[in-house]
Amino acid sequence: MPQRREFLKTLGGVAGATLAGSARSFGRTRVLSLSAGVPQGGPGGHDRLEPDWYKRKIVQVQAEMAKRKLDALVLLDSHNVIYTTGYFHLSTERPLAAFIPKRGEPALFIPELEADQVKLWWVKDFETYFDYPGPEDRIQWIFERVAKRGLKRGRIGVEEPTASRLKHMKAGAPGATIVPAGELIEHLRWVKDDAEIAIMRRATEFADFTVEVGRKYIAENGSVTEDQILKASADAVADKMSRELRDVVGVGIDPPFGGLVPFGKRSAFPHAVPSKDRLKKGDALILSFGARVGGYNVECERSFCIGKPSGYARRLFDAMLAAHDTGVAELKAGAVAENVDRRALEEIRKAGFGKLLRHRTGHGIGLQGHESPWIAEGDKTVLREGMTFSCEPGVYDPDFGGFRHSDTVVVRASRGEILNRYPVRLDEMIIEI
Repeated sequence: MPQRREFLKTLGGVAGATLAGSARSFGRTRVLSLSAGVPQGGPGGHDRLEPDWYKRKIVQVQAEMAKRKLDALVLLDSHNVIYTTGYFHLSTERPLAAFIPKRGEPALFIPELEADQVKLWWVKDFETYFDYPGPEDRIQWIFERVAKRGLKRGRIGVEEPTASRLKHMKAGAPGATIVPAGELIEHLRWVKDDAEIAIMRRATEFADFTVEVGRKYIAENGSVTEDQILKASADAVADKMSRELRDVVGVGIDPPFGGLVPFGKRSAFPHAVPSKDRLKKGDALILSFGARVGGYNVECERSFCIGKPSGYARRLFDAMLAAHDTGVAELKAGAVAENVDRRALEEIRKAGFGKLLRHRTGHGIGLQGHESPWIAEGDKTVLREGMTFSCEPGVYDPDFGGFRHSDTVVVRASRGEILNRYPVRLDEMIIEI
């Protein structure tokens, strides 16, 4: 608790200085200049994983392939390509694949427009096609070239393909055995190592910062609209990222402005889109922001009361916070995902608000904002140390509004480790306007 309170004082000063600073424009985007903030960086001072990490990952993947007797693995999902090779790219309709043989280094099969960019990275073996759609199906084109690499009769692992894609895979490598093996990479992605968690910890600095900017903007401007909060927050965090990040890759602020900021009765909509409503005293408010650094996603969501909360608002908030704290405590090695969900949400049910539940306790988070496993009913995954999740139970009264905190949490031996540092208690979540 003291650490989180000290963090709020420090970050509040940075955000306040940001909003009071100068402004400049890039096209239609207004960017507020920061007057504070020191780059920290991830592993080795970088804000992304370095080539040696990916080289070790390829060896780890090959060990898993050997268990399944696979001669090769072909990955078409952009997140899996990034996870195994570190090759960041804009995923479009143009197929792009990573080829991992059972021994040796990987290769990339890419559209020609990616060729110059690939040359800057560590994977030196690649083949290109001109563009999409082209004279032949590009999935078939990829598998024809895979077959020519000594795999005409090999066992080739693939992510679960559509019927159409499977047809083209078989057309490209008719003598090979195509084996569904998507869970191989999925399960490796579940557990993050220290380097990945360091990148995610770095990302939470930006997510927490964005929440505080939104809070300060409201405190200084009063009865604002949701899109005004989003615009001010996005401008500030974009400027902070441009000033501080040493490796600008895999960084994103989702459109239109990068978050959810519902208030009043609309805060009872878990995924409320922005409106032109104006904030007023007595409203519940949720500031929900994510951040992505080095390809890894995190999130920070905080619930606020505008002015002194009513007794009913306190009861709702306390129920939400009890569920949140229980969820964090239960995110420990050996726990079963659905049991964590049940124990967290039981706190809301015990408070008498079971009818106001709208969703699960949380979801896996990493290269995707939402990924497996799920802290939800029906997911029987046994948690392992190093898995990362959101913890975000919420309570939503359509006649009043909703409250939801979300932290990014690492599974540890005895309880979850929260990466975020932003405060969570009600006395620190009151904004006077």
